[in-house]
Amino acid sequence: MPRREIGPRTLEQLSHYARSRNISLFRALSDMGAETHVTEKGLDRLRRFAHWVDKTCERLFTEDPVPVIKQLFTDIEYDEYLHQHSGSPKQAERRMENIWYLVESIQRMLDDGKGTADELGIEDTIAKLILRDMMEQREEEDDSDKVQLLTLHASKGLEFPHVFIMGLEEEILPHRNSIEEGNIEEERRLMYVGITRARETLSLTYAASRKQYGEKLETIPSRFLDELPEEDVKWQGMGDQDKEANQKKGKATLSALLGDLGL
Repeated sequence: MPRREIGPRTLEQLSHYARSRNISLFRALSDMGAETHVTEKGLDRLRRFAHWVDKTCERLFTEDPVPVIKQLFTDIEYDEYLHQHSGSPKQAERRMENIWYLVESIQRMLDDGKGTADELGIEDTIAKLILRDMMEQREEEDDSDKVQLLTLHASKGLEFPHVFIMGLEEEILPHRNSIEEGNIEEERRLMYVGITRARETLSLTYAASRKQYGEKLETIPSRFLDELPEEDVKWQGMGDQDKEANQKKGKATLSALLGDLGL
């Protein structure tokens, strides 16, 4: 990403050949036999891409690695790609900031070890970042008495006493892509999956507004909420008429939390 005129069909052709030879995709590109499985244009693009990757990897170990990594994003024109495929310039800038944050993290780890027994090369530095990420994920996956977060897709086959489905807004559930593609039924089915995961109580929430990439956006409640049977739904926090009740309930909830914490 971004794509370089290398489509799924070309990759599928290469994958079939690589599997038949029990070799990697990169190794398959250097085989003469690949020419009988992949189109000439597709193979040329793949080989040019592989050559660029090889040269970039070689430079990582023979030059200062951080400028090489920065050059990588320039070579693939990633900044331009984000501006073309983001909802706004601010969104593109924030996504690019995530990239530079990662690069800065690599630079900091390399600098921290310079001249010490803990000095790391680029490969060890990246491996350490990956290990740290894995450890954080493992902590998040602890099965102790905590709230479990999962996607609707991942909830299939599971049941819980109490279920909260959040983000019931247009362009979230149903998702914007499904709305644009006219594939609402799949999203409706996912909604049903989420609802039927609850054994005792089910809470559905949506936000009146959201702040995304620095911009405040007004939301529209999901159309699926209107499809629920009225007699089975109890609404809370709707409109200004409930402002006093909402404040009272909020204070009671906060007091209960502080009590549990011994504060």
